[in-house]
Amino acid sequence: MKIMKKATFIKTICAIMLMLGTSIASNAQEEVPNDMSGHREDNGKTFLFYVTGDDSQECYGGKDNIYTDDSPLSVAAVHAGLLKVKETKLIKVKVLAPATGFPSITRNGITSASSDSSDGSYQLLAPEKGDIANAPSTMSQFMGKNGVVFIFRVKAHKEGPIWGGGRDSVYTSDSEIATAAIHAGILKAGETGIVKLMMLPGRKSYPATTRNGLTSHGFDSWDASYKFLKREESEK
Repeated sequence: MKIMKKATFIKTICAIMLMLGTSIASNAQEEVPNDMSGHREDNGKTFLFYVTGDDSQECYGGKDNIYTDDSPLSVAAVHAGLLKVKETKLIKVKVLAPATGFPSITRNGITSASSDSSDGSYQLLAPEKGDIANAPSTMSQFMGKNGVVFIFRVKAHKEGPIWGGGRDSVYTSDSEIATAAIHAGILKAGETGIVKLMMLPGRKSYPATTRNGLTSHGFDSWDASYKFLKREESEK
């Protein structure tokens, strides 16, 4: 019972830090954004994100798969034919400069809105073989995507909080991926490598375990989990 109270306290502190926008780990990767309006200084750069298709919002443009940068990625990807509604897949996004003339186009069951101009834009591209997204700090944003497999590049470190991770390498969805990868024996501290994760439903308990020099926290029921699958490769 004492351990449970301690784990609950730590989990609460981590949740508050995330709500306040405080990074728990200095090398945590960016979470998947709703749109690309926050990347107007990244003209010409490309990004890789796992996105879930949606048709409940509005996107602007779509000629040559170019959209205003405030168009939701989830909707634009369906409009561009890269995703189906509720499907989660990797997409590539190239940030473009401000532009004019975004026509209304009907494709794949979605009619985009028109816009005369935008302070920024982006183009959606199909990922190429070998394209791998950088890992987010945790898998919390993918809650409910049970059975979906994600492949990420991550640099392992020991500083992040983790819960669970017994012999089956199942952790709470908000466990730090970069630290859980060490605990699960996938990577060593400071090593950058490729990890394969599968989202799973929540569990009634996550026991504290000591593995590979790290001890995870124990916790009771949680809404979502993820599991490490077999090691892909690593790069020094």
